[in-house]
Amino acid sequence: AQASVARSLDSTKLPAMARLAVLLAGLACLAAAVSGATVRRRSGEGAADRKITEVVKLLQDLLEKSKAQGDTERTLFAKYKCYCDTNEKENTEEIDRLTQEIAILEAKIEELQASSGELSKEVAKLEADMAQNAQDRKTATAIRKNENEEFVANEADLVQAIDQMNDAIRTLAEVGADQTLSSAEDHKKYMAGFEGSLIRLKSTVSPALMAASAFVSPKQVDPVNAFLQAPFTGSYSARSGEVVGILKSMRDTFKANLAAAREAEARAKEAYDKYMEEMTAGYEEMKKSYESKQQQLGDNDDDLATKRTQLEAAEAQKAVAEDFLAKLLEMCGAKKQQYEERVALRAQEETALAEATSILNSDAAFATFGGVSATST
Repeated sequence: AQASVARSLDSTKLPAMARLAVLLAGLACLAAAVSGATVRRRSGEGAADRKITEVVKLLQDLLEKSKAQGDTERTLFAKYKCYCDTNEKENTEEIDRLTQEIAILEAKIEELQASSGELSKEVAKLEADMAQNAQDRKTATAIRKNENEEFVANEADLVQAIDQMNDAIRTLAEVGADQTLSSAEDHKKYMAGFEGSLIRLKSTVSPALMAASAFVSPKQVDPVNAFLQAPFTGSYSARSGEVVGILKSMRDTFKANLAAAREAEARAKEAYDKYMEEMTAGYEEMKKSYESKQQQLGDNDDDLATKRTQLEAAEAQKAVAEDFLAKLLEMCGAKKQQYEERVALRAQEETALAEATSILNSDAAFATFGGVSATST
């Protein structure tokens, strides 16, 4: 019976409650064996005392082993709890860090998207403004070309008209019609020998009048036409001097018109050149801004791609950390519960062992077991 109790109590692999049950069962067997003894001898009383002492010693050993195992298990659990606490803290901090990083990345992505949207609008407007600028310059160039062509044609007509007026005035002077050249020449002249000059006069003055009709009033042209169409009688009337005066007035008008046209052309060209300079400078400025914003859009696209990749990585890392933390807390919680249950059972076991040792180690126990008289069964 004692050997059975020793083997049972020495088995530390049994759970605490099982070992406690074995202990109580062993004590019951021991008491039955002692109370069932059939011989009462003095030497037998000494043997009983030794057996009780052995049992007490065995119980004390078991109590010490239980306490040693409790210390070992407490040390191991402390290390395990340190592992749990350390990993919980590190993963919680990692999750917090990743949460902040994700928030920052999301805000940056939103900012970049807003920036790209605004840049896209600005680029589109610049494209439209540049196209309008180019069209305006093209239109201005076409207008300037038409104006210049009109000026060149007008200038050629005026120069030709002035030359024709000079030829007409010279021709009239050759036949003595220019009475403005000498105030005393008021007598009649015979026209013998001047037929060729008169024919040239008509052929010279007529084209000049046709050119002049576009620039002067009919009141100036009609008297000259009448003078040329009137039959030549061999003498000049007072109208000849009037015709020369009209021709000179026309010539002066043509010269004034030519000077005004050239001045207007110079002003128009100057205004066109200034306009084109400003428009070209504006176009270049817009082009520079357009290229800069296009570069910013490209940089934003690259930055967006990078930030999205970083966001995906951060979200994946956070998911892993959260999954690990959840499993860690579950596992550590289960281990803690198991440890606390073992501590409670070990406390009960140690209490039972201490009480059993106290009972068996008392004088009353020795007197009881030593003085038992039993009958054989």
